[in-house]
Amino acid sequence: MSSVNNALTLKQILLGISDSLNEAQNHLRNVKPYDEFGRPNTLYTLPYLDFNLQVEAEFEKETTSEPQKSNMLADSQSLPYQSYKKGYEKTIAFKPVTNSTTNTKETNKITSTISGRFVAIVPNEGLPQLIINAVPKKTATIHIYDIDVEVINAAGEKISDALVEFNYNQEKTEKLNPNTTLNHGTSFLNVSEIRTDANGKASAQVKVDAVDIANGHILILDVNIGNVLTKISIQQ
Repeated sequence: MSSVNNALTLKQILLGISDSLNEAQNHLRNVKPYDEFGRPNTLYTLPYLDFNLQVEAEFEKETTSEPQKSNMLADSQSLPYQSYKKGYEKTIAFKPVTNSTTNTKETNKITSTISGRFVAIVPNEGLPQLIINAVPKKTATIHIYDIDVEVINAAGEKISDALVEFNYNQEKTEKLNPNTTLNHGTSFLNVSEIRTDANGKASAQVKVDAVDIANGHILILDVNIGNVLTKISIQQ
């Protein structure tokens, strides 16, 4: 049984809907609150979007059959001669059957309906937005830097027990250093995930690549809590 995929996958369809929905929401969000005469504009938002998709799956089964070879001729040669008239003997001859191949295709279709809803979610579940302050500092050990992080929210409250992730951003580093060859040997020591303390602070150590930093290249690091991200750079 074989399945031929000549249409969009369900993942592509859903991603296409979500991308279009984000574009529409961004356009509505960027509408000016007042027109050129100072009159209030009517503002809209998309709280949710319901959708129904009809998905058709087609399965094709192909069967090939070949008949058994006939042994009638060989069998006929082993049969005794049959006498029909006195003094005469007649052989009964058989014509062999020609082998033929039969191909059979069977197609089955399954149609299903998928319903769902895209719901707008307020960033950070409606709580004040998180703010990540990250600063790289040199240590007494060459090529080792401390990354000191403080996490607060838009109301100025310190956020404790927040999981902070540290990553070296190779793609951004390459874009900031075009037409050069980098080693990308920069890595974090011990751990790259740390929770903030009661004061909303955390710290990690990173060892930068000796050759990359000596050549004056800019190294980019990512510091994030969930989908809240900040970037920092290190350069000699």
